[in-house]
Amino acid sequence: MELRRIFSVVAVTLLVTVAGARVVAADQLILKNGEKVMGTIVGFENGMFRVETDFGIALVRKDKVATIQITDSVGAAVQSPVPKTPAAKPPREKLKQEPREENASTSSRPPEKEPVRPPPPPRPAKPPAPVSRPLDEPLPAHLQEHVEGTTYFSDTFRFSMFKPPDWKIYEGVPRETGSGIMAMGTENEQTLLIVDLQVWSGPPDLKADQVMAKLRQNYQDFRRLSEETVECDGHPAMRRTFTGVLDGAEWHGIALHVVKGNTVFGIIGLTSAELFEFQQAVLNKIVRSFHFEGPALSPAAKPGASPAP
Repeated sequence: MELRRIFSVVAVTLLVTVAGARVVAADQLILKNGEKVMGTIVGFENGMFRVETDFGIALVRKDKVATIQITDSVGAAVQSPVPKTPAAKPPREKLKQEPREENASTSSRPPEKEPVRPPPPPRPAKPPAPVSRPLDEPLPAHLQEHVEGTTYFSDTFRFSMFKPPDWKIYEGVPRETGSGIMAMGTENEQTLLIVDLQVWSGPPDLKADQVMAKLRQNYQDFRRLSEETVECDGHPAMRRTFTGVLDGAEWHGIALHVVKGNTVFGIIGLTSAELFEFQQAVLNKIVRSFHFEGPALSPAAKPGASPAP
């Protein structure tokens, strides 16, 4: 054992001595125990210098080295202390990248949704138009009228129509009917024509039941035979034919209702069943001759003229 240890020490000393004798212009590592290692430092790894010598690569622990002499190209030795092993830099912390504003929609955050706007409040429904209906307006106290030849004129309501020569004007009939504004007929009263007036709260409805209501009330077994929309003196009108029983006798009639503004003028001709074929032509002539002379006076007007005889 003693011989082997002595041989090892001698071998190392010989290696160092020979290296120092043969290497020229080489790096020199001076160990803390005074020994020198001659060669070229080619690296540093795992806490040891890697030195290339004439005999191969020698690894020298840094903690065993006192100083290092580096020989430059002209052979001058530059002594340098053993550099401290740089402390291991801590790993860089990954910088948290803030999402770019323009990439906000593609980031991990869910895209911002547009605010949901509440639906506009429903518009209030327009109230339905009031239903037009007949008004109960009183007639003027005095009605002004006159006859010229075979033409009857209502000066109060400004209309005219044909009057057969042998017909007479009935003064009491308008008051008895309530809405009648004139009446005329034959002397034997077998044929009669009445004009009545009905004021509505709005546009009149000629097809409404109110138009024919009075006829239904006055006649038993009332039946409407025909109905058609026509014009009278340029105004919308409705023409009807009907039949009914009054005081035990059968009557036939023609009714023409004419609209002017919010007023309906009704021309109603009646005759007995026996005379209807003959008097029908006369009634049609009177109805067709109905004509407005001008703006009618209001039913509430009170003209002072006395009725024509």
